[in-house]
Amino acid sequence: MPYVTIGEKHYTKEEYEAYKAQERVEQLARYRAEQEAIARAHEEGQRLVGELGRAYTAYNGFLKENPALALHLDGEQEIHHKICEDLLKKLKKADSAPRCGYIKVNGVACGSPRMKDHELCYAHERMAAVRPEKLDLPPMEDHNSIQMGLMHVARGLMDGKIDQRTAGLMLYCLQIASSNVGYTNFGGE
Repeated sequence: MPYVTIGEKHYTKEEYEAYKAQERVEQLARYRAEQEAIARAHEEGQRLVGELGRAYTAYNGFLKENPALALHLDGEQEIHHKICEDLLKKLKKADSAPRCGYIKVNGVACGSPRMKDHELCYAHERMAAVRPEKLDLPPMEDHNSIQMGLMHVARGLMDGKIDQRTAGLMLYCLQIASSNVGYTNFGGE
């Protein structure tokens, strides 16, 4: 009976396949946990920046109403004050920036600021750069676009644009994209 040896342990073919399948499940679970932690940290960072901006705006409004109560800032506080003012200017500038021209498969506009001298945001520019040339696959950013990608692969296979092996690999990529789509966040879209 053929078997595989890993370390000191011997596996039959079926045991080895089950071992590898379990290993893939555990790897996917670790990846998802990492992505969730990154998404939570990103959301917390955005929340804190929002709180900082609101607190600074409230304090400035308070000072306009009560100028006699203005605190005299020492060196370090003055630096923090200037950082806050600079951050607010940048946030206002970002809010007025032109938006990405990409329309998602579900018809909703992207909404992220577009890159300078480009029509798309950073994430959609990167997606467009890696778009395959043989098939016009949409970026795999949501369930609708993954479904559209599935239809493109099926059509490409039926029309003879791609071979069975390539179609199999593309379907595997779409399967991975489908399992990851809930854990991705392309620049806060």
